[in-house]
Amino acid sequence: MKIKTYIADNVQEALYKVKSEMGRDAIILQTRKIKTGGIFGLFGKTRVEVIAACELEPKKSIESSINLTLPRINMKASENMFNYTENINALKSSIEENQIEDIKNELQEVKRLIKEIYDNKDSLGKNGFKKAKSFQGVIERLTSMEVKDEVIKVIVNNLKKDSNGNNSKTLLENAKNEIIKMINQPEPIKIKEIPAKIALIGPTGVGKTTTIAKLAAHYSLNEGKKVALITSDTYRVGAVSQLKTYGELLEIPVEILYEPKEASNILKKLNGYEIIFYDTLGTSPKNKIFLKKIKNIIEAIEPTELHMVISATTKTREVENILENYKDLNYNKLLFTKIDETNIYGLILNAVYYSKCCLSYITTGQNVPDDIEVASPVKIANLLLGESDNA
Repeated sequence: MKIKTYIADNVQEALYKVKSEMGRDAIILQTRKIKTGGIFGLFGKTRVEVIAACELEPKKSIESSINLTLPRINMKASENMFNYTENINALKSSIEENQIEDIKNELQEVKRLIKEIYDNKDSLGKNGFKKAKSFQGVIERLTSMEVKDEVIKVIVNNLKKDSNGNNSKTLLENAKNEIIKMINQPEPIKIKEIPAKIALIGPTGVGKTTTIAKLAAHYSLNEGKKVALITSDTYRVGAVSQLKTYGELLEIPVEILYEPKEASNILKKLNGYEIIFYDTLGTSPKNKIFLKKIKNIIEAIEPTELHMVISATTKTREVENILENYKDLNYNKLLFTKIDETNIYGLILNAVYYSKCCLSYITTGQNVPDDIEVASPVKIANLLLGESDNA
């Protein structure tokens, strides 16, 4: 081991000499203040004496590697002062590294934004900014109608493919056409076999019973069809009597189905009727027991068409839950009620997009047999884009 004494004007200078000559692995054995010069110890200059030691041939080990970066814990107070300076320098270095990392992150974000702008632009020519503004107008309008972001993205991407510097009016017309294509052609009731068995399902309070009365009245009075009604909505107070009242007014029979096993006899009893409308009980989409009961009765009835009824006043975020929870019933058409009670129509487009089902009818009031019509994609597109709702 090599031991050497160093004298300097201050601790920092002495430690600097130690580290310079012996390296960073040097061990401080002693640090003290001494006086040099003067007469009989008077008027001498106060200096610092440091005794340090190090190995003649330092071992290259993990420990020595650690010593290069970490302060030694066996140094005395003077060395701690040196370590304090070292820690400050390390902290500065760490801060600089963090700043560099922040700069890198910011550069990545700038690159991402530039790429997004580049990907979304159709043209940076004279019409580029006009088009971007027009797209934004369509996006804002559909967002205000609570159309889901995923659906808006599909519409806007199709608009970008089909447009070449179009003005805002043309883009709005193109957006309307995209919505019409997404909704597709409506599918009202089709009598493909006798009897046509039309069932309506949906949550409580969406207007299934009133809608069935409207459809029954239309086909009985306007189409001259022989119509009958079946209901299993025996849980809601007044539901059966309400349907029976409609039946009496229209002079058509109303049968009550309590259990799936009764379906066969009731259908035999109604033999000869051209259209049979089936009114199911309403339930919460979360009530799995009631949904199972409805499914069992539907399987016994074997309807030729199964219309999923949703109120246009339903909260947008709940529509997907309704569609998902009722999907085991295998509905094949969507019917929206209470269009007149809301100014937000995005849930209609969302439902069509997620269910992949066609629309059948919309209702616009409580009047029987009026206030029901075949769903018009043009009308719905106009409602969504804030134009005239005339089809």
